[in-house]
Amino acid sequence: VAVVWRRDAALAVGHLETVPRLVSFPVAAQPGGTRVGMSADEAARVAPGVSLKLPTAFLMVHAGDHFGPLDAYRRLMAERGLAAPKPPRSTYGPIWCAWGYDRNFSPAQVYGTLPKAKELGFEWAVLDDGWQTAEGDWKLDPAKFPRGDADMKALADRIKAEGMRPRLWLAPLAVDPGTDLLRDRPDMLLLDRDGAAQNVSWWGAFTMCPAYRPTIEFFRTQVRRIIGDWGFEGLKLDGQHLNGVAPCYNPAHNHRRPEESFEGLQDFWKALYDEAIAINPQAVVEICPCGDSFAFHNIPATNNTPASDPLSSRQVRIKGKTFKALMGPSAPYSGDHVELSDGGNDFASTYGVGAIPSTKFTWPHDTTDPGAKLPPGGFVLTPAKEALWRTWIGLYQTNRLSEGRYLGGLYDIGFDRPEAHAIEKDGALHYAFFADKWTGPIVLRGLGEGRYDLFDGYTGARLGRSAGPSCSLTVEFERFLLVCATPVGARA
Repeated sequence: VAVVWRRDAALAVGHLETVPRLVSFPVAAQPGGTRVGMSADEAARVAPGVSLKLPTAFLMVHAGDHFGPLDAYRRLMAERGLAAPKPPRSTYGPIWCAWGYDRNFSPAQVYGTLPKAKELGFEWAVLDDGWQTAEGDWKLDPAKFPRGDADMKALADRIKAEGMRPRLWLAPLAVDPGTDLLRDRPDMLLLDRDGAAQNVSWWGAFTMCPAYRPTIEFFRTQVRRIIGDWGFEGLKLDGQHLNGVAPCYNPAHNHRRPEESFEGLQDFWKALYDEAIAINPQAVVEICPCGDSFAFHNIPATNNTPASDPLSSRQVRIKGKTFKALMGPSAPYSGDHVELSDGGNDFASTYGVGAIPSTKFTWPHDTTDPGAKLPPGGFVLTPAKEALWRTWIGLYQTNRLSEGRYLGGLYDIGFDRPEAHAIEKDGALHYAFFADKWTGPIVLRGLGEGRYDLFDGYTGARLGRSAGPSCSLTVEFERFLLVCATPVGARA
């Protein structure tokens, strides 16, 4: 879908095919306007008397930003059988991830941090990259897990004993050069027409073909081991290569068409999701396309989505608004590690868009690995950080706005200033406003006809009383302002 808009009008163009197509949606500035359309580079030979079928497309004229057309796109695709699954309530739990210790973590560091994470209100503990010998082999690192499977199961059991839920990182479809898998099963590789492998450039890995049955079965086996044998309750499926693959020409796969590789990618993810849910119906399957946007066709195979390595707080908020459109107004979306936000501590951007808080703090010390890339001050949870983390996780647990209804049509993220978001939860409306510095009016949209008590959503201070359906306040704030509007008499 491509969307262009101005203050008073907007256009959206997209395709409604139930599998990915090799099409693009070019946007070009024109004298007096903007042009948007759908195009493809594939040549087609049409014989006399034969028709050429183009991808089913839609055109939408609307008002507001991208939320409206993406929400409509979600509903249109659901009619065609592609929709996000109903998420378990556990997927909304706050997340602590061991990635603060980097790849060279030790189980002792994880064990030492679990009590503090639990004390602060985090419900998930994620073991990230570094437990394996290599991407592709997925064998346990003997330096960290000398007893093999018994040690990994013990780690999952220890997380549960601490009152948290264990989740494990995995990078499906990536295989490193020099691995046993690449030596023993080179037939799994995705190859181009010249016989070259497709690179996963960030990791220096190659891509396996998702439409090749042995590849699918190999990763279903990994899921059974992780969820069934080791006892993890969730998967973090990660990598910059998750959204799409190239056409595959590997002769060992007997593809009828090279396009079967990228058309079958969504079925690959669904096979892994179904395997996990069959073992544990409450399992969480998170797909995290590192640093990328998200391929809609993969959404039926995930019940948790992150901001995937955002570079700013604004990315956290924009992606949040986008996911609430593509997956539904109560979509389980996490802001990713808060340490990636502005200042490394901007929980407000996560909270304000109805996202799940996530962190990778270390405690009581940072990693001593000389190869780890630590920001100034590191990731260690200092007393000052702990107080802030405790406040925000407590606020999240009190209101659980991620389970509320995100009202994405009320504010235009392109033109409304200050930037604003709104969520309805249990009859109250929760507003979040963002700006480096703001002095002036804000407008509370979407209120009902009755009167509302207004409170600062962060400090609890009373801001007055309003009568709906719209209210204007003159305020002054830096970075963020949260406003909670509750029907008169509803707040204890």
